[in-house]
Amino acid sequence: MVFAGGCASGSLYKTGEGNGVALLVILSISVTQAWFADVAGWANKLVPDSWHQSAIAKGLPETINASDGWVDQYLAGYVWDQPVMTYANMMGQSNDSIAGAFFGNVLVGVIIPAALLLLGVYIIWSRRGFLNKRKKTNPQLGFKDDWAGYWSMILASRRTAIAGLILGIFCGLQMFVTQGLRVKFGVQNAGTLLERMGHDFGISVNGTVFDPGYWYVTTQEAQWVGWVFNKMGAENMDNIYFGFVNGIPNPAINPADWMSLALIGGAAVMALLNNEFKFKKPTLELATWAIIGGALMGIGSRLGLGCNVGAFFVRVSQGDVSGWLFGLGMIGGAYIGVKFFNWWTERRMAKEFETCDI
Repeated sequence: MVFAGGCASGSLYKTGEGNGVALLVILSISVTQAWFADVAGWANKLVPDSWHQSAIAKGLPETINASDGWVDQYLAGYVWDQPVMTYANMMGQSNDSIAGAFFGNVLVGVIIPAALLLLGVYIIWSRRGFLNKRKKTNPQLGFKDDWAGYWSMILASRRTAIAGLILGIFCGLQMFVTQGLRVKFGVQNAGTLLERMGHDFGISVNGTVFDPGYWYVTTQEAQWVGWVFNKMGAENMDNIYFGFVNGIPNPAINPADWMSLALIGGAAVMALLNNEFKFKKPTLELATWAIIGGALMGIGSRLGLGCNVGAFFVRVSQGDVSGWLFGLGMIGGAYIGVKFFNWWTERRMAKEFETCDI
């Protein structure tokens, strides 16, 4: 994300604002995922035998070559063998109970960790500056002052805070309405609807397409290019990612696709209304970093089973312990990325100064 100048979701709305670098990031993420999901051959030499044997033992349909692809063996031979642990489960509660859902998964799994992270941010970056200003009017500082500083940091951008709250409410409503419609009409997945309308191409062997019922990012981007690859002659419906789980339906009738396309369109509308839309042509250097960063995000999203939206925010909100592990990985990766760019910038500046006669 540091290399690319933004995450997958951020690159989508930046594309809508006319950012050429973001468009390259999206293309790089999409192509890399579609390729990586079907990679085999030399990559299979890196597969532990335990993964290989476990994948074969799953007894997947004959059309799915689970023992012939790196990602397939990673998923069926390793990931599927790992338990899904939530905070409610760790506390001996059911995810469907009120105590498990609100106390275990929301309070313990979301609110407390998030509050502690923000507290760390306040102590390290904001506290000294806030208290120095506070001392001018009140030399005797106490807990109330620290609380005021912590709260003011959270509300530093009131507009962003309100927008985030509204977005969260509408996302919740979308999930609620979508699931309600599924229950009412007896439809568990959009693949069923596509089949009923006569669109049977690109639907998985399970009769499904990628349809979480709420917004994800990277999987539909992989579907775009996966569909194109298939039309160009690639046999990519024999892997787990496309052929067994997500499918590659025509982008024009793929519901998940339209969520991302709508995001691009909405960003374009807002940019035009505020006279901020402008196509920004990337330089060769920025284009290179965009492609490299997008490729790393594409591979990482398949290894981490999602991007910062699907693998972090969605999992954390559902009380999945792995969400915070993904978050720690993002923090570590961002730190390494920033350190690398500092080294790269200093190196470039040193070379440029060598040619200057000062």
